[in-house]
Amino acid sequence: MKILAIIGTPTRQAGYTTQTVDALARSLRARGQVEIESIYLEDMPLARCQGFLTCVKHGEHKCPVGPQMAPILAAMRAADGVIFASPVHCFNVSTLMKNFIDLLVYQMHRPEFFGKKALVVTSAAGAGHKAVLKYLRKTVAIWGFEVVGQLGTHAGLFGAEKYQARLQQATDKVADRFLHALARTRLPEPGIAELINFRVWRSVVKRTAEASPYDWAHWQKSGWLEQDYYYPAKPGFLSNAAAGVVEKIVER
Repeated sequence: MKILAIIGTPTRQAGYTTQTVDALARSLRARGQVEIESIYLEDMPLARCQGFLTCVKHGEHKCPVGPQMAPILAAMRAADGVIFASPVHCFNVSTLMKNFIDLLVYQMHRPEFFGKKALVVTSAAGAGHKAVLKYLRKTVAIWGFEVVGQLGTHAGLFGAEKYQARLQQATDKVADRFLHALARTRLPEPGIAELINFRVWRSVVKRTAEASPYDWAHWQKSGWLEQDYYYPAKPGFLSNAAAGVVEKIVER
């Protein structure tokens, strides 16, 4: 199995976020034959996103940062699972991780990572874990990933022997969950939140066909304008009906 870790700490291998990922990698390797690759965003020549939405309106191939993003996207597509790791900076992800997410804004309109599993990881000297983990989970789920676990560590306690023992237990638990999920090939049934998100985006795509023709063409080609979800699924009747009501409200 191929696992990719995308790490958004400016301190590279010395950072507590990286040390957290390393601890998780040790637990994963102890449980099976896995290939783990790490990409440090600090080492990638990613220009700052200018927010012009060129990738949304005219296609990601039109973005001037596209060639810089290409090796990261290739690694994400080749991996069975991806770990997204960021330190907590002022109750948010790091600048490196935020810019990476901004450069993939088109994935919120045209998600492609269905069938891929993900973990989200943070490290903080104090508070902020909950907000950052929630943000990372929501973001990569919209890209299509099935988020199957999360892990947050406390930088101030990292060197303590008792804390390392607790960390070992936590990484073992997350590793077991991750590997179990990676062995599962069936796509998850969407819940009400996923259905509503899909219906809202579909409504937006229909109403902005002239302003964002690339989006509309992609949705039409993919069959998403007529389907109940991005991929064949059997959503519950009540959840599907509720999503339909939200879609009609948005359209109105």
